[in-house]
Amino acid sequence: MSLPLAGIRVLDFTRAVAGPFCTMMLGDLGAEVTKIEEPGAGDETRQWGPPFHGDDSTYWLGLNRNKSSIALDLKADQAQAHAHIAQADVLVENFRPGVMDRLGYGYEQLAQPSLIYASVSGFGPDSTQPGYDLMIQALSGLMYSSALPGAAVGKTSFPVADILASLFTSQAILAALFRRQRTGEGARIHVSLFESLLAGMSPLTSAALLAGVDPKPAGLGLANIVPYQVFDCADGQLAVGVPNERLWLRFCDALDRPYWKTYPQFEGNAARIRHRDELIGLLVPLFAARSKADWQQRLTAAGIPCGAVQTVAKALQQITLWELDDGLPAMPNPMHISGCDMPRRRPPRRP
Repeated sequence: MSLPLAGIRVLDFTRAVAGPFCTMMLGDLGAEVTKIEEPGAGDETRQWGPPFHGDDSTYWLGLNRNKSSIALDLKADQAQAHAHIAQADVLVENFRPGVMDRLGYGYEQLAQPSLIYASVSGFGPDSTQPGYDLMIQALSGLMYSSALPGAAVGKTSFPVADILASLFTSQAILAALFRRQRTGEGARIHVSLFESLLAGMSPLTSAALLAGVDPKPAGLGLANIVPYQVFDCADGQLAVGVPNERLWLRFCDALDRPYWKTYPQFEGNAARIRHRDELIGLLVPLFAARSKADWQQRLTAAGIPCGAVQTVAKALQQITLWELDDGLPAMPNPMHISGCDMPRRRPPRRP
């Protein structure tokens, strides 16, 4: 079965997270991805452990399937590197802006009109400031707006800025490939982690841009919907969302509080937001009085979105995993395309 990107050759000059995740997605779709790594150390994520599986960190293994890998000294092996570039349809790199030019592999230097050349950076092509996910989360306002009110800020448990940037980059590459099919023209693509994260924070940035409201720390809740947060139950935590009036009416019944439907301070989402503290103050002891299983059963029966807070390992038990050629389990690609079952299952390879 032919995969959507079968025959597309991708040269991967990336390391860490944003670039490798992007090229892995392209490899899953059938592209022939060749990863270029520095001799010796290789991609820095190989050492990002424990945990390790064999000699490699699980971090690296989760970002580099469906690729071949070669070791090249980009300063000493320029002829070999240029030979690989000449055969490529797509080049992806995430060095700091200017590094590829200094090495002799800049977009203008290569002068390959049909090449799609994608760069991922922290802050865009005009900034040489290194941009790792931690700093991007801090600078974007994500840390501040996600903190518990009055508590210290924290980061997400995975590199959300990197992943968003990788997805925007892969989308731009696919669009450029589509255009090239019609015009024969390549493209120069720039994607930054900073802009990607801000773009993904659309509900928050829209509030600031369109209403002049600078989002405050929301903690376990959401500024735009009440209730829409995590509650402590007698034996654990449960996430509960009531995003519209139809569900609010059902929610009141499920809580045995039908008279809340007539309370003017709770009539409509805007009113509930204004009276957030009052409503949450009523809900907290209710949820604390029952087990999460009890509440989940009761709310699910009423059609109320809810879910117990669980571990990553528990969540993985609920999906069908991929098995790579060497028997290594892997998270499947979440894209499901008719006529394409993404049968390629190559594990990450060392050069």
